[in-house]
Amino acid sequence: MKHVFFACLSLGLLLSSPSVTLAADTAKKNFVVCSEKQSYPPFGLGDGETYPKENPGVLVEIISMAGKQRDLKTQHIRLPWKRCLKSLEQNQVDGVFASIYLKEREVLGRYPFKTVELNSPAAPDPNRRLVRVSYSLFKRKGSPFSWNGDGFSNMTRSIGAPLGYVVVKKLKEDHGIEATTVHAASKGFRHVADGHLDAYIIESNIGRNLINDLNLGDSLMEIKEPFAQYDWYLMISHGFYNKNPEVSEKLWDEIGEYREKNMPRLLEHYRKLP
Repeated sequence: MKHVFFACLSLGLLLSSPSVTLAADTAKKNFVVCSEKQSYPPFGLGDGETYPKENPGVLVEIISMAGKQRDLKTQHIRLPWKRCLKSLEQNQVDGVFASIYLKEREVLGRYPFKTVELNSPAAPDPNRRLVRVSYSLFKRKGSPFSWNGDGFSNMTRSIGAPLGYVVVKKLKEDHGIEATTVHAASKGFRHVADGHLDAYIIESNIGRNLINDLNLGDSLMEIKEPFAQYDWYLMISHGFYNKNPEVSEKLWDEIGEYREKNMPRLLEHYRKLP
């Protein structure tokens, strides 16, 4: 799972919104962040062009509050995930979340790297992550399909996953399986319930919430063994970082500090929402 927020004149055709602010306009310290246009409680709520003012989601709050500490006015926009990444690469937005680190994504934007010794490979700093998450497989109750942490058995159809997600790459590279990526998670879950997919992979908390929201508790179950675990990061565009390296680094610092102090409180708050 996830999941990200931004605006730019060149995004006008994408967003069809005259109120979008230029991502390049750093004079006003605007920071435009793009994220996936899906409701993924507790991390991001609603499915509009931006997030609701009240209870926008755990990650939205973390990024906005961290930005406030660095005198940044954070503006969130929402697009399909691959369009967020493309917009970041083209410096049309200032940041994207929530992104798992891949070496090949370094060309798209920057991650919060930790200080390493000379000749050591660069690596993202987990202390400045947004959150650490697990991805689970959700299958139909009574289905013989299974996952034991190493491989699959009794697979007769396909496994669904969101387009552009790292788990799609992992399925292909580690298991030789081409994921079905044409369905958003909510529709994918219904296809699993109807027997059209063997399973669907999504971040564990998101999947559990989807089962409740879609009233599929009698039909679907989560396979106990996690499929993968990752850290989610805020990526910052090369354009914004090159102009504002100190602000960018401090923003990542603030994200880590705010997460460490407030994550339990935020998760508890969103669990209690109706």
